[in-house]
Amino acid sequence: MELSLPDFDYERGQVGIETLVVFIAMILVAAIAATVLINTTGFLQNKASATSQDSAQQVSNQVVVISGVGDVHNNSSGEKVVNQTELTVMQSPGADSIDLGGSTIKWIGPHGAQTLTYADNASAADAEFSVSAIRDEDGSLPVLNEKTDRMKLNIALDKNADALKPLQAGEDATIQIVTQSGSQYTYVASTPQTLSSQSDGGAVSL
Repeated sequence: MELSLPDFDYERGQVGIETLVVFIAMILVAAIAATVLINTTGFLQNKASATSQDSAQQVSNQVVVISGVGDVHNNSSGEKVVNQTELTVMQSPGADSIDLGGSTIKWIGPHGAQTLTYADNASAADAEFSVSAIRDEDGSLPVLNEKTDRMKLNIALDKNADALKPLQAGEDATIQIVTQSGSQYTYVASTPQTLSSQSDGGAVSL
């Protein structure tokens, strides 16, 4: 009787091929994973860079209020009130050009809050503000594009308006200026405790 011996060379060959297939599959999986990781890393880097640029703009591209003034007038009851606020503004250090016409102002006063938009002929009834030039050598109004530019934000107040009513003595209003880049500057306008000594048409510091 003849004995049949196992073909060890064949079995070793089969094992070798299977190992090679598994090895190649592992390499392919690793390569795909590396590609996905690289793409994800690049995406996150780009997103982080864009976010960083936006944040930098929000911090640097803002206006600075130099001073605030209120115009005093007698109301229908003969009481003296501030019926217009004027904020003198300039660029913050390191800021690029700032289009005040594209900015908004949020007024938070004793009678409520109101968001104002820019208009050439602004009115309290339409929740608008206007911009006038104090120093604007290149005629860029309403854009602040030079460090020496000085412009005035004019906010008219009216007794018939909802939130933009005249300020009485001792009242405060918070004024938030938000530029197109999203930067925000907050100014608190505080009227003097008494306005009785002021003349009709006079001005007080806010």
